[in-house]
Amino acid sequence: MIRVDYDKGILEVKPFSGEELWKAFHLIDEGDYALAETTRVVKVGGEEKVRRKAFIKIVVESVEFDVSSENIRLRGRVLECPEDLEGVKGHYHTLSIGVGDRLVLEKQEISPIQRKILNQDVSTQRFIVVAIELGVSTIATVRDYGVVESFGVEQDMPGKNFPAEREATLKRFFHETAKVLREVWLREKPMIILIGPSVVYESFLRFLKEEYRDIHSAIVGCFHASGGTLPAVNEFLRSGEMKVVAKELKSIDEMMAVEELLKNMAEEKAVYGVEETWGAVEKGAVSHLIIHAKLASKSRDLLNMVADMMRLVEAYGGKVTIVSGRHESAEKLRSIGGIGAILRYRTY
Repeated sequence: MIRVDYDKGILEVKPFSGEELWKAFHLIDEGDYALAETTRVVKVGGEEKVRRKAFIKIVVESVEFDVSSENIRLRGRVLECPEDLEGVKGHYHTLSIGVGDRLVLEKQEISPIQRKILNQDVSTQRFIVVAIELGVSTIATVRDYGVVESFGVEQDMPGKNFPAEREATLKRFFHETAKVLREVWLREKPMIILIGPSVVYESFLRFLKEEYRDIHSAIVGCFHASGGTLPAVNEFLRSGEMKVVAKELKSIDEMMAVEELLKNMAEEKAVYGVEETWGAVEKGAVSHLIIHAKLASKSRDLLNMVADMMRLVEAYGGKVTIVSGRHESAEKLRSIGGIGAILRYRTY
């Protein structure tokens, strides 16, 4: 972030990484004015068309984040543009913001949720989690904001009555998994975590040591897991064991907070939904308030209520967590209303 003016509601950002870009994505609301350099196709001398770079301001009507290309796409009607592009004003245009691009936002208000996001540190620590069981493996890239991408490898395995075939097939499966893993790993060479049933991941570990020493040297931890699928990866990330090697990833803290909320709900020591949570906050009963970053983005009344809840919880010595990651736990929180609270004591 380059500049923040809370009084005027102005944010000037220039993300230096994909993680900073994801952070910036959660600072943009529909109705904001957004100014950035963009490319527009214009006609020159009749029918000839050329691509022209220019600074254009739009009023934001939709905001999207493309994980694969690491771009924020802002679409809306043009408010301001250079004089020679006057014909563009009032028409729709899409601003594409990537790593290193400058974006200026004019907002009605920088909300308390966005202020908290602004003050959060960003980690560029990255991991590959490899889940593996017999005949099934998943290679998942995990960043500060969650699971970015995943690839699966499957192989039909012969039964135990065919030991020679089974061993040869298992080796082919390990080779195929290692090839996919290396392709992903070579992009940035992050640390690797290996999970799965212990008898399988130990065999795969020995295989890597013999056949793929570069990958083997990047492994920083091995943990037991239920299987080799993406759900097994998500289960591992939620378990807290990831914190052993990934101390700085915000997404892991978010997942653990949501899972703790769900666990306490089952034990009737938590509430969820706006009205129920507000009631508990007013009584001073909340020890940990957990809010989805997009909960109040479209409602002024709801935004004010959430701001009051955050202020009261912190005034009573409680903790507030804003969940902004791209992970399964964030979707679970959204499915129960986008807000919940762990209680100091039961309120009913």
